[in-house]
Amino acid sequence: MPEGSSDLRWAKPLRIGGLELPNRLVLAPMSSLSTLPARLIAQAAGAGLVVTEALSANALLRGAERRHLRQGISHGEHRLAVQLFGAEPGVLAEACRLLADQGTHWIDLNLGCPVPKFIRKGAGSALMQHPARVGSIVAAMRESFPGVLSVKMRSGWDAHSRNAPEIARIAAETGAELITIHGRTRTQQYRGRADREMIRQVVEAVPQLPVLANGDVTQPCDVVAMAKETGAAGVMIGRGAIGNPWIFEGALSLAAGEGFCTPTAAMRLASLERHAELIASAARNDRERVRELRRYASAYSKGLSGGRRFRVRAMKIEDADRLVALTRSFLAETGAEAA
Repeated sequence: MPEGSSDLRWAKPLRIGGLELPNRLVLAPMSSLSTLPARLIAQAAGAGLVVTEALSANALLRGAERRHLRQGISHGEHRLAVQLFGAEPGVLAEACRLLADQGTHWIDLNLGCPVPKFIRKGAGSALMQHPARVGSIVAAMRESFPGVLSVKMRSGWDAHSRNAPEIARIAAETGAELITIHGRTRTQQYRGRADREMIRQVVEAVPQLPVLANGDVTQPCDVVAMAKETGAAGVMIGRGAIGNPWIFEGALSLAAGEGFCTPTAAMRLASLERHAELIASAARNDRERVRELRRYASAYSKGLSGGRRFRVRAMKIEDADRLVALTRSFLAETGAEAA
């Protein structure tokens, strides 16, 4: 990879399909984690694009998933990609038509999720075993959707079938405009290290498309290293952004030649307050509100003194307001001790 500004493409704007992103740092689609509050906070912290949790094309056509989309629109969410999963070209094409009619500008096809409920339906990373089917699906989606169409994949099904470059070429030939590659196989799940050499091979396989690299990006310097080692045009950040939205602004600060600071307890407290406010307005009921608060209260406490004890207490609380109060108290006390 040549030295110079090409290493920092991820920090530059991207114009694609009539849309313009301020940078190529993307919040990954994660089940129960890439919720509306988390996406809004990531965008405020500098993410150029955010992606929804994977929505079932079948469920969307039945009306079961439409609440997610109404929420995003009602909160003025922008620079949003809706991720779909499914295994039938016709069903996915019809879901694309529905989303287009509702004003969606970007759809991402899930070829990467390794969880059993996806695999049993022949969806997610199960499709990595069927290149021709991937081509049929992408072509059907492309025909029915006028906006940006992207594909997120893994490196392959297992160590013996690491075929991401082939799948990327097929997706590009049938209408995809951007590829994201997570550098693990389906059988690896989230174990081991993401293979950056495989990501580079995908970049080289589709030189006409921007490719986002994904996997093991947990701090701002990982963004810089990932882009430099793979040649990717951008970086998608998943688990590394949970409870740490500052990873986006930290990476952008590095690109600008500036330093970045580890988020303090006071910064975490301010973000927690905003997160709690967004969850309160977005959750359907108290149970859902508590469940999401637990996830993020725990994430904001990671790496802080006394964090383990706090998480044990937090997991036992059933009342949302009590949980917010406990988290607020913990972060305030931690911040005072640090000062």
